[in-house]
Amino acid sequence: MSHLKKFFYYISNKRLTASHAAMLLGATYLINNVLGLLREIIIANKFGAERTADIFFSSFKIPDLIFQLLILGALSTAFIPVLVEHISKKDEEGIKIISNSVLNFFLLVAVLFAGFTFIFAPKIVPYIFPGFFRHTQETGFDVFKVTVNTTRIMLLSPIFFSISGIFSGILNSYKRFLTYALAPVIYNISIIFSALFLTEKFQIPVYGLALGVVVGAFLHAAIQFPEVLKTGFHYYPILNFKEGNIMRILKLMLPRSLAIGVNQINILVDSVVASFFVGGISIITYANDIQTIPTQIFGIAIATAIFPSLAESFVKKDMGEFMKSFSWSFRRIIFFLIPATVGMIVLRAQIVRLIFGFGNFNWESTRWTTMTLLFFAVSIIAQGLAPLVVRGFYAIQDTKTPLFIGIFVMALNAVLTITLPFIVYSPPNDRLGIAGVALAFSIASFANIILLLLFLHKKIGALDKDHRIFESAFRLLFASGVLGITAHYLLYFFDKYVDTLTVIGLGLQTLGTITISAAVYLGLTYILKCEEIRYIVDKFKKSDKAV
Repeated sequence: MSHLKKFFYYISNKRLTASHAAMLLGATYLINNVLGLLREIIIANKFGAERTADIFFSSFKIPDLIFQLLILGALSTAFIPVLVEHISKKDEEGIKIISNSVLNFFLLVAVLFAGFTFIFAPKIVPYIFPGFFRHTQETGFDVFKVTVNTTRIMLLSPIFFSISGIFSGILNSYKRFLTYALAPVIYNISIIFSALFLTEKFQIPVYGLALGVVVGAFLHAAIQFPEVLKTGFHYYPILNFKEGNIMRILKLMLPRSLAIGVNQINILVDSVVASFFVGGISIITYANDIQTIPTQIFGIAIATAIFPSLAESFVKKDMGEFMKSFSWSFRRIIFFLIPATVGMIVLRAQIVRLIFGFGNFNWESTRWTTMTLLFFAVSIIAQGLAPLVVRGFYAIQDTKTPLFIGIFVMALNAVLTITLPFIVYSPPNDRLGIAGVALAFSIASFANIILLLLFLHKKIGALDKDHRIFESAFRLLFASGVLGITAHYLLYFFDKYVDTLTVIGLGLQTLGTITISAAVYLGLTYILKCEEIRYIVDKFKKSDKAV
């Protein structure tokens, strides 16, 4: 127990290295994604992929848009790099002015946006989901009214997330990641609690879910506050625009906010098309939640952990260290995400059936979710690398290039999303349907990462001078191909010995296939002398010696 106490003391009171931060974030993202899946399982079990679930997921999008536009743009591109500069200079007065001015500004803007949306929600909702209100006879209530009310309840969440987002930026700048990583876990627990207990207390169950989102957003901020205080932060009601760095943050964040706005337009286009299919919004949400698990655990965790170090290297004009950190992070991401892509494609049906295939989630919903997951999964590697490459631009304080790339990708995605779902792919009448939205997203994701890499190369020079990324990718592709073949035949092997029509049998088939295939992959990467697996093995050896 003493070792455990020392571990928690260390990660909560020390500035973590990028490697330790990535491991911590990866572990908590794994826990959070398990909870996120549990949340979706409960919602799917209670509501299936029908209009009640669609109402919740649709109403969630507008408050989430406010948070994405306001806070993520400032946090990921402007606030952290500028704050890191002042921390490295030990400028306590500058840190105080910047932290409080940014917090107060975005809190004020979030309140104004939420208030405006609250008033005009009845006008906004029909434009975002035009096909949503065509199939309302099966619900037994006014779908439009309930969607508007649910949206209004959840408008409190971006206000709390604005506070939480700035707290996260402060903690990341000081390389303190524990409560930042735990905050989403608490958020998901709140929604799970509301799905299990609060939905039964309301005549319209979705109101209980909405309340859980609001409480979760409050707790998301509250859990980070004590650790923020440990950094020396004190709240002051100041809003100092005369401080040059405040205007600098606003100028830096504007292209990022526009880029996020472009991305949100993509999401809204997806939602518009999905709203024309009964259960479409729920199906696209369920499939997306599954395929983003590896991206969040490895892609976003590693990119988030390395970002302060990249920004610091650029401030110190140490581009050698910048490139070393970027290359190592790139290789670690593909080490995990190439096999994850192959595994999810092979096991897509088992995963969907195991997670959602019971309760009110019928076979038709299962079939469409499986097909949608397939088209999402093909671009996991592109999605997982994008956060790192984008942060490479932000670390060198270039926020415009990702914006221009994002605008092009948005246009491409919009055209594909409008056309692909209605393409006939098998005679006489089968269409891609809601799965076409996922295929459009994947094509756009590959276009996005290719353009990002090309333009970052143009900005800072060769990204792989020593060819280590290329060599790793070649070995990992070979090992992942063997993994895929192994998994394919293992499914047939287990099918002979277990009853896959039962949850236990299906679980044994899926878990057995994943375990053996993963062991084959890891063993093969070790034989091929992949640097990433040897790093992991060395870490385990050192931890054993320490114990």
